[in-house]
Amino acid sequence: MTHRLLAGFALMLTVVATFPAIADDDGKRFIAVEGRGTVTTIPDIATINTGVTTRADTARAALSANNAAMTALFDRLSKHGIDDKDIRTSNFSVAPFYESYQRNKPRRIAGYRATNQVTVTVRDLKKLGGLLDSVVSAGSNRVNGVQFGVAEPEKLLDHARRLAVKDAMRRANILANAAGAQLGKILQIRERGTRFPQPRLMAADALRKAESVPVSRGTQSLSASVAIRIALD
Repeated sequence: MTHRLLAGFALMLTVVATFPAIADDDGKRFIAVEGRGTVTTIPDIATINTGVTTRADTARAALSANNAAMTALFDRLSKHGIDDKDIRTSNFSVAPFYESYQRNKPRRIAGYRATNQVTVTVRDLKKLGGLLDSVVSAGSNRVNGVQFGVAEPEKLLDHARRLAVKDAMRRANILANAAGAQLGKILQIRERGTRFPQPRLMAADALRKAESVPVSRGTQSLSASVAIRIALD
């Protein structure tokens, strides 16, 4: 007898947990569900972060050497068809660096370091492998990997949103039918967020050491999620 009571109690808990029907202030019942939609696509743009770090005895000398190296880098990017609007300075600094620490001795300035980094958007991915080779051979000694992305993600995100709503309605129908209820009008739809990660392809060391940089963009997933409240008739 005890086992039967426990089994019946467990079944009741299961039904309650999987059917989130709630009553509002007016006593009207509604169901609250969430849905998720995901769209997978092939990236059509790439972003690289590259630049030059130079060292010298004085700040002026370090900056002068850096300017010359960056001019060569910009020229190489231009020859590969990279538009000025797709090149953005992401980091610039001139700062001293110090001698190695020695006990009981004050640290002295050993020289100055100038760093200039730019973020480059590559829209023709057929040129990406050659461009990576070229910027390194042009003097870039800072290449912080590659990221792929989608130039115009909104259309894909809109499709993911539609899939998310469809998924939420599917869940609501399953739960309502299981409880012997009928879905009424939609009371509220709220977007919970969208996501489109940009995975890193290769690390800087791999890019610098490769004689010919292999490029594989793979796929990318864009997702959206929604929360919906639906009245129960």
